[in-house]
Amino acid sequence: MATTVREALEFLNEIAPPQWAFPNDPIGLQLGDPNQTVERVLVALDPDPRTVTQAKYRDCQLLVTHHPLIFRPLSKIRFDDPVGMAVQLLCEAKIALIAVHTNWDVAPGGINDTLAELLELTEIRPFGEGPARQEYKIAVFTPTPHIDAVIDAMANAGAGVIGLYRRCAFYASGVGTYEPMEGANPYLGQVGKREHAEEMRIEMLVPAERLNAVVQAMRRAHPYEEVAYDVYPLHTRAEHALGRVGVLPKPMLASELRDYLAQKLGNPFVRHYGKPSKVIRTLAVVGGSGGDYLPDAQQFHADALLTGEVRHHHTWEAWARDVVLFEGGHAETETPGAHRLADRLREFLAPRGVEVFFAGGES
Repeated sequence: MATTVREALEFLNEIAPPQWAFPNDPIGLQLGDPNQTVERVLVALDPDPRTVTQAKYRDCQLLVTHHPLIFRPLSKIRFDDPVGMAVQLLCEAKIALIAVHTNWDVAPGGINDTLAELLELTEIRPFGEGPARQEYKIAVFTPTPHIDAVIDAMANAGAGVIGLYRRCAFYASGVGTYEPMEGANPYLGQVGKREHAEEMRIEMLVPAERLNAVVQAMRRAHPYEEVAYDVYPLHTRAEHALGRVGVLPKPMLASELRDYLAQKLGNPFVRHYGKPSKVIRTLAVVGGSGGDYLPDAQQFHADALLTGEVRHHHTWEAWARDVVLFEGGHAETETPGAHRLADRLREFLAPRGVEVFFAGGES
């Protein structure tokens, strides 16, 4: 029993919903046929030519990576360019590529949860601003007998999700009036005669990426040939904080914590910036490139921030904010979470007879 690229993508969208990604993050299926049969999958941090070659060697039909291959539209594809070379190899071997990036960073059990657990932090809590989400409220007027049909259609298209609840809607009764003109085919009433109809106003929340689909589904389910509805833009809100902050197993000086992080991350070149005599009890973590989260770490009373890579201005900002900054390596801070992604995929795909490998090893 095998699976398809589409089914693998649907599972990944369940554990790391696309709407949790930061704006303009090119996640999801970047290359390949969603209907392609999959018997072997390789999971990796990066879709570089070496990783693609490994997927080809293992006879994989799907490559799942944390970092996307194509971050911006390509104006040309050259086979002597690393990105073009990876595209060429994937196409030649008919290997599909799925990227699970910032949506996996913020997801429960994702990059930053895994990093916090690796460092044995306790009392872990989210911190820092997450991706902003644009939402709309759609209001539609429908005859009372068709309430459930219209709500169901909109919900199935992605409207009405609030937290862990789906099909959330509000409706209230009212009276609509209209006068059909020549050529109309009214659900109620006759051409040329004024009509008053008992109607329900239905309101549901819709994320921006599902708005068109919800409107189309609503129009198909609605009995009127001309549907009256309104769409209201709501305030953009941030949710699903990116970072995690927690308590270390024991208080440590900056130099002691540097050695601890080096051992846990397997990177002897961990660097730290800030006051070396500071005693660190609480540590904030942001895998990858998270130096910009220093103000958030300070706001959440973290003594130190661990991230993968930093810029020069972050090094002196750490001193000014009295937050010790640790640079643990981009790959070193994200690879454990990529490994966790492979584990989650394996749990889903193994019962279907699909093998899942992790780049560099099968564990």
